[in-house]
Amino acid sequence: MNVELPRRSHGFMLARDATALGVRSELESGVATARLERVRRGVYADVVRPDPKLPAAQREAMAYLRDVRAAGLTLRAPVFTAHSAIALYELPIVGAWPAQVYVMAPGRSGHRRRGVTALARTRDIEVHLVGGLAVTSVEYSLIQLSRHGSLAAALTATDAAIHVSRRSDDPPPLTTLAQLRAEHERLLPYPGSRRTDAVLRRATHLADTPLETASRLVIEELGFPAPELQHRLWLPELRRVAFLDFHWPEFGVGAEADGRGKYLGDGTVEASADVVIDEKAREDAIRRQVRAFTRWDWPEMWGRRVLAAKLRAAGLPVVRPSLKLF
Repeated sequence: MNVELPRRSHGFMLARDATALGVRSELESGVATARLERVRRGVYADVVRPDPKLPAAQREAMAYLRDVRAAGLTLRAPVFTAHSAIALYELPIVGAWPAQVYVMAPGRSGHRRRGVTALARTRDIEVHLVGGLAVTSVEYSLIQLSRHGSLAAALTATDAAIHVSRRSDDPPPLTTLAQLRAEHERLLPYPGSRRTDAVLRRATHLADTPLETASRLVIEELGFPAPELQHRLWLPELRRVAFLDFHWPEFGVGAEADGRGKYLGDGTVEASADVVIDEKAREDAIRRQVRAFTRWDWPEMWGRRVLAAKLRAAGLPVVRPSLKLF
């Protein structure tokens, strides 16, 4: 006879619930037959097989978010922060998600144990509910991410949180650069404040995608001039406006950072073909207004050498020594 296992939010099953109801053997049987899997100690869920068509970064973000939600069922009154709050706010990062979840410690001493990092509570903090879980404010969470994560991860999440979309039907930004700076000033002095400074100096509301944010860092790493972002161009032959991701007006160079997904349309061959044709017409119109134009995707950005070659071929000079930012 099939026994329905007790479930919590997001379909999680707790070992203690199964034991209390006398169905622990059914839970163990589900694990043994690979129908269920352990997410965290004492927390189980149906085996998840993410769509292989999803980008690896999206699959990893989904896995980490599930881990954070599972931790919310086993920790005592957790207040999530840093990477874990960023996942709950559904903000992106560039790079790997951590193996541990981040919460606020009840007092002024932090600790790390069993996959949980508790950060010292040295100031009053603002707490919100996101999906039924307590999290620090988005400003505080981004500062903790800056302290404990990479520059690329923190800048990507920060750009996304303050992004102001040109589409009227898109949601408003979660915060502003001014609010982030105010929270930073409120918390000073604190360990890792220079890491936050590095993020806030580079953050912008103009980055449309994580690829654009990461590309800015690589352009800086390689020593090329800083670009103007989201440069507006009127394309008279198409009677529409184009926004260049990157523009160097003094060199007459424009560039765009594109993930492959933009060319897929709604997934049908016909829609994808229409998107490619439309994009080709747009690119031709842009090229008639700049001296040189180039574009790249994620692998070319990560490869750095390919991106450097594209920028040099477009006519951009190296104006600073190279450095390593991520």
